[in-house]
Amino acid sequence: MTLRRVLLVIAILVATGAWVAFVYWMTGLERKEAAYLDIDLAEIPTGSPKFYTFQRSSFNVAATTEAMLDDLQAQTTHTWYQRPIAAPRPSFFVYSLVSPADGCEVEHVPKGADRYAPVRPWQGGYYDPCRFGEWDYAGRAIKQYADQDAQLLRMPDLDVPDFELREQHILRITRAPKR
Repeated sequence: MTLRRVLLVIAILVATGAWVAFVYWMTGLERKEAAYLDIDLAEIPTGSPKFYTFQRSSFNVAATTEAMLDDLQAQTTHTWYQRPIAAPRPSFFVYSLVSPADGCEVEHVPKGADRYAPVRPWQGGYYDPCRFGEWDYAGRAIKQYADQDAQLLRMPDLDVPDFELREQHILRITRAPKR
């Protein structure tokens, strides 16, 4: 009788341990948030964005082409802050895909797609479906019409996560922008 009880207790302990391990595994409690995210820039197709999630934030890395940079430079006068494309010309842009205006996730719209303000051809970028803001591939907020009231409609540029460039081709994201 005591051997039977011992075996029963052992079976209950093993079953309980297995249940706790299963729940622990299913809820992801053992996963620790990574301290950084390394992205090999050679794996990003040029001229189009690639999307990532890090620290529960969505962001984008866009490898540039000369034509894309020419388009972005030409659009500078149509951005709210008229921040020019830096020299030397960047090989990539990285920024958050969360609208700085309201926290809504912005959506990618490729070059040539319809846009809110059809006055100029769309060069590609992002729009906020909640507040109707637009950003180019450099993350700059775009004025939709020349006569827009800056006090009412000005949008901030997209936030840039903390990053460093390692070995000339590894982009290390170290902290996502907080909203």
